[in-house]
Amino acid sequence: MSSSDALRAGSRRPWLAAVTAVFAVLAVLPWVKPFGPLTGGAAGTGAALAVTAVPGFLMLFASRRPELLGGLRKALTLLAVSMLLTAAGNLLRFVGALGVSLPSVPGLDIATTLAIWALGLAALVLIPLAPLAPGAGWRIATDVTIAVLGMSLAVVAIWTLPGLRLAPPAAQVRLLVYNAMEAANLVVLNLILVRGPSRPIRRAIFWLSATIVIETVYLVALEYALGRQAHDFRLSNSLFFLDYLAYLYAGASFLLDPQPARDVPLLPESLRSFNPLTVAAVLGVGVLLILAALRPSDPALLPLAAGIVVLALLLLGRVAAASVENLRLLREEAAEEGRRHAEKMELMGRLAGGTAHIINNLMTVVLGRAELALDATPRTSALREDLEAVTEAARRASGLAERLLSASGRRIRDGRQMRVVDVVLGQREAVRRTAGPDRALGWDLAEGDALVPPSDLETVLLELVSNAVDATAPHGRITIRVRDETLEAPPAGAPSGVRPGRFSILEVEDDGPGVEQADLPHIFEPFYSSRPCHEGRGLGLSVVHGLVARCGGAVLVDTAPGTGTRVRVYLPQSAVSAS
Repeated sequence: MSSSDALRAGSRRPWLAAVTAVFAVLAVLPWVKPFGPLTGGAAGTGAALAVTAVPGFLMLFASRRPELLGGLRKALTLLAVSMLLTAAGNLLRFVGALGVSLPSVPGLDIATTLAIWALGLAALVLIPLAPLAPGAGWRIATDVTIAVLGMSLAVVAIWTLPGLRLAPPAAQVRLLVYNAMEAANLVVLNLILVRGPSRPIRRAIFWLSATIVIETVYLVALEYALGRQAHDFRLSNSLFFLDYLAYLYAGASFLLDPQPARDVPLLPESLRSFNPLTVAAVLGVGVLLILAALRPSDPALLPLAAGIVVLALLLLGRVAAASVENLRLLREEAAEEGRRHAEKMELMGRLAGGTAHIINNLMTVVLGRAELALDATPRTSALREDLEAVTEAARRASGLAERLLSASGRRIRDGRQMRVVDVVLGQREAVRRTAGPDRALGWDLAEGDALVPPSDLETVLLELVSNAVDATAPHGRITIRVRDETLEAPPAGAPSGVRPGRFSILEVEDDGPGVEQADLPHIFEPFYSSRPCHEGRGLGLSVVHGLVARCGGAVLVDTAPGTGTRVRVYLPQSAVSAS
């Protein structure tokens, strides 16, 4: 078993909690006494050696996981090498702090720092990213602008301090290089957060992002301390240990968390396109502005004040534009979902029509032969009861075929048309029989001038009432309404083919338990039922949908668990009359 397999096989919490406690103590120690890599001493450099080596080895173990994407494994390898090189540098400092004399190599420190940064940046670049979403380019550009401008304002503010103005040129150049390196990290991190990694291990990506944010704060805090000539490195030393604690959690997540089988968003749907780094940049500049305001005649006050206004406007524009884009995407997704639903229902209609023809042809033969056999069988014969059962089953199958043809729009109609309200009035007795004696019926029949094929509307009405009967308990109430209404826009949830205009609306409402949200997308599918299989009614609303859709209308269902169900059938007067 490899080292990474052994770590994954063991319990995650005990060892991770113990190491976290050690890192937390190290982060607190600089506030108690001089301690840390910037303070010097064997204890501080030894601690720095340990906290850089442990996450490095975790990243190295994680890079050997065969189930991870190839690009991610390469990125983790580079990240591990970068941290282990940092640990090697801390080892040399630790040996020097112990009094061992080491040869001095000019430029080695800045060269190793550049190499470590280059490896870390290459690791970020190699992380596989999801395809660039349409319209995401402007978000990336805005976020990069905010990050770079925020970093630039921080540099301007800090470099107005006397400690940095009076520093030797070589030290100033080195600090500028560090700032440029951190700005490059922020640019790449913004790209990662906006596009999103491919099949991301969310927790690992969040912790890796936290390390870059902490490193930016660490660099600003270090330069601020140097600029104030305070030589107070408590915050910087503490941030150093917190930084590698975040690396520790990132490495543990890359090592132990499963990689998703598909691309998933980093943030929930409610925060789609949100980038927390932009907010962090504005807050960071705001903190520097407050510090500058506390010092009289600070030359950084004016550029920071102007910069915070620009950053705030960019952030406000970014949020507003992202909100507009999200609404557009949601509308497009809803339209696409409606199109797919319409295509599915059309395909089901074709399938239902073809199946109905086959059933009808077969049942014609069965019913005809059964009736002939029944006529030839004496009434006293024992076979007569069986033949009657076959005949009844064949008639029921023919009725099912008729309903399938109605749902598919292939049934031949007689061409008659009647007003909606007249059809409903003529079906009052049939509705009473369907509802039964135990349920109360309410009627509200106003205008209903749309002209419809009466047989179609009778089928629609009786199907809706039958569904309401099934949904209500004994002594429940069913209300039937008919009215005319002029709509300036298609009703919400209507198919894309429905146009504004004047409609006749048939409405059937019950006080039953309602429909669960998970069942709503399927209620128009043939033979779908949320009830047990022996209680399902078969075609149900699919017949209603087929008949109404053929008239250019829409069927809308308002329901929620515990609140009953209201089904509204919109029949356009002009379209139906013309048909």
